[in-house]
Amino acid sequence: MSDSSTASTERVIGGKPNPLGTCSPHHQAWRSLARTHAAVSGRMQEALAAAELPPLAWFEMLAAIAAADGERMKMGDLAEALVITRGGLTKLVDRLVKAGLIERTFCETDRRVSYATLLPAGAELLEEMVPVVSTELDLAFAARLSESQADELRATLDAVRGTACSGE
Repeated sequence: MSDSSTASTERVIGGKPNPLGTCSPHHQAWRSLARTHAAVSGRMQEALAAAELPPLAWFEMLAAIAAADGERMKMGDLAEALVITRGGLTKLVDRLVKAGLIERTFCETDRRVSYATLLPAGAELLEEMVPVVSTELDLAFAARLSESQADELRATLDAVRGTACSGE
């Protein structure tokens, strides 16, 4: 590799060379994805706070449950959908139960299986939160990506996730 191509891909952090050395385009794409996720999530969080609404994690949980059959989800499925640990899920569910937005229900045939079930107050809060989150997503995505670019991005990310989940 020539000195000029190395210099164009090396990153400096705090005046020192990046400890990872020269970053590949894939590594750079991953870092860009992570930074973009953080920026867009932060923007949605700030908009919710400005509207005096609960945090983004509450929105994500309510939206996931609302989209599920019967407006209820198994706890394991909910943890997977939210990309959260079981311990983190338990704490979040406890907060939403305490707020009267969801309830824990149990499977009639297997008491080891529990569900998070949306309550009317949760559905009402979700309705208040949707326009705030949608506006921020429109500003972050619709203003920057065409529908076909968004479809292509989703397909690419789904393919990467599928590979990561299958361990291939």
